[in-house]
Amino acid sequence: MANIDVSTYFFTAAVPVCNEGVVEHRSLTGAKGVIKSSPIHIVREILETLPTALQSHATEEIGLNSPFSRNLRTHFTRFVILDQPNFNGRDHSNALVNAVMKVDLLAAQPVDQITCPYIFWTIDFDLPDPAGAGEPRRYFEELWGQMEPELRSIFQYCYGFDQVKDAASFATYILRCQIETTMPFHDYWYIPPKLSQISIPGLALIPGIGALMLLGSLIAGFLRWTGWRWAADFVGWSGWTWAPWAGLGVLILGLIIDYYWVMAKGRKPYPASPGADLRNVLKALYLQQVFTRFATAQQRRDRTKWGAEFRTFLTATRPGDLDGPTQSPGVIRSQPGDAA
Repeated sequence: MANIDVSTYFFTAAVPVCNEGVVEHRSLTGAKGVIKSSPIHIVREILETLPTALQSHATEEIGLNSPFSRNLRTHFTRFVILDQPNFNGRDHSNALVNAVMKVDLLAAQPVDQITCPYIFWTIDFDLPDPAGAGEPRRYFEELWGQMEPELRSIFQYCYGFDQVKDAASFATYILRCQIETTMPFHDYWYIPPKLSQISIPGLALIPGIGALMLLGSLIAGFLRWTGWRWAADFVGWSGWTWAPWAGLGVLILGLIIDYYWVMAKGRKPYPASPGADLRNVLKALYLQQVFTRFATAQQRRDRTKWGAEFRTFLTATRPGDLDGPTQSPGVIRSQPGDAA
């Protein structure tokens, strides 16, 4: 699975932190006076105090929304401090080979060691262009313009971050730390997606020709062996000694072409489900809540007025207008009291 799928970019980066020396600073968690900490400890404090989305009653009371809510393309993001990789189980291996070689499956295998802590950063964001032209550079330049102070505080102790001067240099810096995303997660289609099917006759054409040439050669050889040479001559296989080798070659060539065809087909990004970008999702959440209130209110009104009331509702909420009344990013309800 590539970084791009369902019109979404799944970005992953591992940014090394220079954890050398002692840093004097004022605590972000309320401790008084100047305290001394390691750089990675400060990074942890910054991430711990970075506002999350207003996704619960407790965070709603704080009132500080995540800085990522300023971006209308960001679906999810997560920071993790990676000090050292842990043993996560043995590598997959063949059970029969293990039995023959008497491999001790309870013995731990070596684990890679890293020389410094890393900030592990994952983000899922919408792509205006499904092919991802100009991404993810454009996204990071956009993000720098919306939350430069927070990004500077998070990455200030990372190796090479002192070279970051503006949006373009920040995008260049982060892209140098990118690693391929191999297992993204996204929403599912609620209707069958329109996928182009691979042609089964097309797959069978070249290998089929090779297989038929091989089969014909085998039949001709068998007929000659049984004394029915006249039958082989009758179908034209009498002097074709090159036919089995040509058939084998065509068969192998066809299988190779089919393999790369299937792999190329599998590497194509899956199409996005309708209305799956963040702006459509926010509008849908907003409509879900206001329509619930509208439907509840109509239960106690005169039915003859329902039509006029519904037209007023459509005029006020503008369902097709993503810029119109909608839910703000980073919150779970359009207004207090709505169902989450």
